Amino acid sequence: MIKKIKVDKLKPGVFIADFNCSWLAHPFLVGKKRIRSYKDIEKIKRSGISEVYIDTTKGIDIVESFSREELLRYFEDAALPDISGYDLNLDVRVPLKKELKRAHEIQSKAFSVIKSAYQDARYGSGIKFDEINEMVKEIVESITRNHDALLLLSSLKEKDEYTFEHSMNVSVLTAGLCKALKMSKEEVIEFTLGSMLHDIGKSKIPSELLNKKMPLSPKEFELMKKHVDFGIELVKGHSGITDNIMAYIAEHHERENGTGYPRKLKSNEISRAGKIGAIVDVYDALTTDRVYHHALHASEAIKDMYIQRALHFDEELLEQFILFMGIYPPGSLVKLSSGFLAIVIETAHDNLLRPIVRLIYDLNKGLPIAPRNLDLSKGVGELHTIVGIAEPSLYKIDLNEYMLQMINA
Repeated sequence: MIKKIKVDKLKPGVFIADFNCSWLAHPFLVGKKRIRSYKDIEKIKRSGISEVYIDTTKGIDIVESFSREELLRYFEDAALPDISGYDLNLDVRVPLKKELKRAHEIQSKAFSVIKSAYQDARYGSGIKFDEINEMVKEIVESITRNHDALLLLSSLKEKDEYTFEHSMNVSVLTAGLCKALKMSKEEVIEFTLGSMLHDIGKSKIPSELLNKKMPLSPKEFELMKKHVDFGIELVKGHSGITDNIMAYIAEHHERENGTGYPRKLKSNEISRAGKIGAIVDVYDALTTDRVYHHALHASEAIKDMYIQRALHFDEELLEQFILFMGIYPPGSLVKLSSGFLAIVIETAHDNLLRPIVRLIYDLNKGLPIAPRNLDLSKGVGELHTIVGIAEPSLYKIDLNEYMLQMINA
């Protein structure tokens, strides 16, 4: 693909297809050139050229290396809060490597608890709220020890049993965001409990509708929307079910502009629980393959949501969610300027564009490599910067396999 970029963005490895000037005005003998060093870039700058055209099929792509101002433009010229000195209240108490195996056990256990809750609700045998509450506490404790471990695991998507996996992922995202918002431990548990139960009403929706492989008809969608009311009926009156838990279940499909359901509430009518529920529910849905859309890359989903922020989401909460997740959330497969593919494994909250990554593939050789971790916020960031996202299937990369290797290491 041919694209125009500013000379200030050039990096070694870029292929210039057109210097955007007469052949006498640039410092090279030919009108097309692969940039091999920073000396080449300095020559171009001294020639007074401000923009050039690059060919991304013959060299690396340039997507980022944003300053804060450029980051704002990346998100459509809107004012993200200044992240310098911002305290997310997410101190890492346990290294990722140590927490990952434990988090995997928690994830598996939570999946079973959620599945049992849905089956209990479907067949009327009574939801075990105490069991769910204890499970939520384990999730919150894991997030407290290391907020990236469960986030990394929740990035892996399976095509089967979407409803249960979705409830698990939404619980993890809610717990993390609530911690980042500096809520009390009791509030974090309360909101996370609401998130785990947010779709419990789907237990009353016919299985053939939940598992339908085609888009729903208007009539079927109206029935699907009733899962909210069914959920409220299933949990109300039970001990420990608070107003915030009820609000999360009742309002996670409401939208800021009043186009949501079931009550078409507008901004100031939606509770904080409902606003948080809307953000994390949509994010997980966008990043999962469904019959009506292909999964978006995590960073694409975040950008898409940010563009729609004024219509659908509480802007301040969405900005906090972005600060918590990072521009390239854990589990993202990214391309580096050095010619490697890497998995984002930890977010650097003081530098959203330079996370900790795990190198796994050499693009120049077209071969996988022995995995190793790099912190892009440190000195190596000059050599290895993220220049784009990558589709695992194009390189025959199984992210699940790499994740299992990390868990079992």
